[in-house]
Order: sequence, then structure tokens, then C-alpha cells
Amino acid sequence: CGCRKHAIGEEVSEQLEIVPMQIRVIKHVRKVYGCRDCETAPVTADKPAQLIEKSMASPSVLAMLLTTKYVDGLPLHRFEKVLGRHGIDIPRQTLARWVIQCGEHFQPLLNLMRDRLLESRVIHCDETRVQVLKEPDREPSSQSWMWVQTGGPPDRPVILFDYSTSRAQEVPTRLLEGYRGYVMTDDYAGYNALGAQDGVERLGCWAHARRKFVEAQKVQPKGKTGRADIAL
Repeated sequence: CGCRKHAIGEEVSEQLEIVPMQIRVIKHVRKVYGCRDCETAPVTADKPAQLIEKSMASPSVLAMLLTTKYVDGLPLHRFEKVLGRHGIDIPRQTLARWVIQCGEHFQPLLNLMRDRLLESRVIHCDETRVQVLKEPDREPSSQSWMWVQTGGPPDRPVILFDYSTSRAQEVPTRLLEGYRGYVMTDDYAGYNALGAQDGVERLGCWAHARRKFVEAQKVQPKGKTGRADIAL
């Protein structure tokens, strides 16, 4: 009609956008002061604290390195290529050294978490297979084990993973040395020694107990019922 239009509402459409990783160099400049009239040593401010001394890695770099490796499962050689596409050349050997050094810094936290775990009234423990491709004096096809322990207060649970080449009963006995309380496990005999210690009460997992009856039910003659059906 030729009349001036005015806003009566709005329509909103959304698109997802990703900002690529940005890498920058932060320079810390510290003035050096000296006296022209005497020979006292020059003075300067202390340099900023670093998690890894004499390293170019800032906390943000280390945080991303550990996240991509342990949360996203990205091997170091692939992260090396990611950095390379951004013009940053950091060998995987250096990345591996940073990971190890971060682990050393985390040791006090790990010790505190284990102390809290051993204070738990009930600890759940299980082990699962894991394959490591390169280990000294071991074949790539060799099986290793990741021992998982969970406990701690309900609002701040503790979950610890301990790697071992062995599935022997010495491993859980060592991991829970000095513990007094209840331990929930499956029926694996490797926990027998732990359960036999003074002050330790071993609990049986109902899910694993039920599994045995399910297995028995599957081998029954077709159309027949038995004790497994009654138990289930």
C-alpha cells in the first residue's frame, strides 16, 4: 500500500559456529635495574611461576595436552600434527615429557585421593584387560590390567585407576593395604587374599550372581524349566 512499515515481531534462526584453536605467545617483560654509582648486582622482579620450569608450556597448553590425550583419546603423535597445522613444531618426545612431569605434580593429589578412598566404609573394586603396544621386554599382544577402585564420600566420589601387568592377588592387596571395611567385587579369586584380611569384609555383587543363573537357564532343554528359572 506504500505505507511505512514498523516492526511487529522477529524471527530468529541459529547456526552453530566453531572458532578454530588459537595459539599465541605471551611475553613476560621484566625490567632489570642497576646502580651507576656502585657495583651491586642488578635486580629484577621474579619471573612468573611455572608448572614446568624452563618450559614454554603454559597452564593452558598443558591442560589441553592432558585433555586431548586422556579425555579425547588422542595420541601424542596426532596432537603433534594438530600443532603442526598451526605452525607450531613441538616433537612428541617433548609432549611426552610434559605429560610425565604433570603426572609428578599430580602425585600429592593422587595420594590425598587414596587416603580418602581408604577412609570409605565401602570400596568397589574391579579389573579390566588393557593392551599396551610398547613395553620393555613384553610382546605387543601381552595382556595387562587396569585395576579400578571407587569409594569416597557420596558428594565427592573417588575413582582411581592403577595399571599393572599382573592380575595376581598381590595387586588388590597392595592397592588397599591397611584398609578396614567392606569391599565389593565379583567372584574372581584374585580378591580372596584381600577378603581374608582382618577387618575386611568381602561383599558379593548381585549382578554377577544373577549372571550365573542366566547362563544356566540358557543351557536348559528347550521348553523346560529348572532351578535357574526359580532363582530368576
